[in-house]
Amino acid sequence: MRHRAWLCAWLLAVVAVTLVHDPAWLSAGLAVALLASGQGRGALLRRAVRAVLPILLVISTGYLVMGWLTGSLAWSYLLLLNLRVLLLALLSTWMARDVNLDRALQGLPGAQRWLSIVRSQVHVFRRLAAEYRAAVQSRSTIPPTLVQRYRAGAALGLAALDKAMYNSETLTQGMRSRGAFDD
Repeated sequence: MRHRAWLCAWLLAVVAVTLVHDPAWLSAGLAVALLASGQGRGALLRRAVRAVLPILLVISTGYLVMGWLTGSLAWSYLLLLNLRVLLLALLSTWMARDVNLDRALQGLPGAQRWLSIVRSQVHVFRRLAAEYRAAVQSRSTIPPTLVQRYRAGAALGLAALDKAMYNSETLTQGMRSRGAFDD
């Protein structure tokens, strides 16, 4: 039951963070979450930052360019956006580290089915990324250029989308044929 309580606390914290629109409160929430996370908080913060940094850089750069072009740049909004995403990433990384989802969803067969689907998809995508990484390395005698890495990333993204569509349809049909969705 402890894991379910932590999962519910995480869900409430995520909803609460999305309702806060003050950078000072988000900064305080980030500090509290970091202090409360216990042992390994530095590694936890690094994992959270590594997960969202590329996305935040692209969004922030786009926002800065658009603000510069239109002449209406709101630094407070940019700070709010970055703090919120970082806090959500930290909370999610913390939850993934400390909550056993199998125990948290025990007694909820529908949720357990969805968890198994998600886990199988994550496994497939990790394997696909490893295969594409190995393919790029095996075809290159020198380190690939930035353009080549972008192309390889785009090819991986397209392959992941194709595989996701195929796997979700196949998995859903298999589960449906076995009566998994007849609740």
